[in-house]
Amino acid sequence: MKKTLATIALLGAVALALSGCATSSGSQNVPAGSSGKSGSSSSSSAAKPVGSLPWNAGGFLGGNATPTVADGEKGKVSVVSQGVLESDGFGSGTLLIAFRNNTDKAVSHVDFTGTANAGGKIVASGESQGTIPAQVQPGEAGFSFIYFSDVASIPADGVEYKFKASTSAADTSSYNTAPLTVTQADNNGTAIIGGAENKTKKPLTGPYSVEVYCLNGNDLAKQIGTFATEDGDIEAGDSVSFSVDLYGGTCDSFVLGVSGYFQ
Repeated sequence: MKKTLATIALLGAVALALSGCATSSGSQNVPAGSSGKSGSSSSSSAAKPVGSLPWNAGGFLGGNATPTVADGEKGKVSVVSQGVLESDGFGSGTLLIAFRNNTDKAVSHVDFTGTANAGGKIVASGESQGTIPAQVQPGEAGFSFIYFSDVASIPADGVEYKFKASTSAADTSSYNTAPLTVTQADNNGTAIIGGAENKTKKPLTGPYSVEVYCLNGNDLAKQIGTFATEDGDIEAGDSVSFSVDLYGGTCDSFVLGVSGYFQ
């Protein structure tokens, strides 16, 4: 089932210390290809240790930034750092996160659920959107955000976020997430314009999501999402194009990912 992505996740600046900040002690992370269970933190006893790879080790992403991301927990797909909840002014909000795949297998369909907890209670829950890259190599890092539809009960202070991850094997099965390789991503001051090529050697189908993460050094500043101009089926070697409106904002340093689905 194709996943609907938010058009714009965040227009205000959010600080996220990628290299030194860890998630709360309540974070829940799981091995590749499995789903987290409530109340416990799963790990893979058979997982082989993998080293942390540099940003964009898989080669799918574009942009002019090469952020440093914390190592994370061994043997798990784990959230390694989080930002500050940003309300959209309409009752919902987003929380930017960085994660790393520290399992010994490449994964796709990397999805997170998150809860906001205060006073011993769950006060909000949400799901991830905008994950890049679409396939994550062993040791590779990525970005995503948790969308909370109702943030009215989340206090300004004293909130703890907990996360659970689920993944699929990085194969070419039907409707598994498929990474396109970004071939151009230029910021002209009002939009980020470019294209991406299908180098998976398999036919793909749309829609093709385009996710931009703007950075200030190693800190995430905002996320903007849209879709490629093309939305139909494409063959191996075909390309799609995109124009990501900056809506009057700036995004001097950024990373960008494009993804579709295997047919």
